[in-house]
Amino acid sequence: MDAHTTAQRVAGPINDFGARFMLDPATFASCVEEGMPLSLASYVHGRLGVMGDIDARTAVHNMLFFNPDFVEAAWAEASGLSKSQSGAVYGAICCDRGRDYLAGFDGAGRLAALLEKVADAADDADAPLFAGWRDVARPGDPTGRAYLMLATVRELRGDLHMAACRDAGADPLAMVMATGGQGTAQLHGYTDLDREPAPADQKAAIEAATADADARNYECLTESERTELVDLVDAAVAHAAER
Repeated sequence: MDAHTTAQRVAGPINDFGARFMLDPATFASCVEEGMPLSLASYVHGRLGVMGDIDARTAVHNMLFFNPDFVEAAWAEASGLSKSQSGAVYGAICCDRGRDYLAGFDGAGRLAALLEKVADAADDADAPLFAGWRDVARPGDPTGRAYLMLATVRELRGDLHMAACRDAGADPLAMVMATGGQGTAQLHGYTDLDREPAPADQKAAIEAATADADARNYECLTESERTELVDLVDAAVAHAAER
């Protein structure tokens, strides 16, 4: 399987499954237990905290598709942990949820190894959020490690997508409206939803640019490894769907 096909085949499953822990009530409960805010700020602190004790401007920059006012307010919300501590905690919670999702999945070790090969070879020049996740402490167990790497590789494509949107001069809210509609826009903290979706041709061009950039991340794998990765990602998603 070639690199471009591989990137496209795994993009959707990794995006959806890699985000599962972020929406899991157990994650929010664990965040609060660890001293993070009893609000969506725990998500913002955790997801971005892997980058360190960054300022609000950097936080907003790395959550392009969220309302900047929402991100700024969340970043300023009081917490019992520093932002870097929140990132470390959130990474550990990600691993813990992955252990639950992938318990009994025999391919976890190999999946982790292939995703690590991709992540460790990737160029992080335009991917600072990915770089932060790549540096999260990796556990020794295969299920926790595999899920952490799924979440990490998810952020890699996400960073490339943000870069493609910026390069195209696209309006972030218009892109959200074109992809997920008003429901997603509200979830991303937007209240003024009077915005037309991004033009179809612009959205298609951005998606193509993202796909081309992401394909380079899989060139480090052999053809057989790419095929194996696609199969393992599909198998992991199917396994987790039963849990």
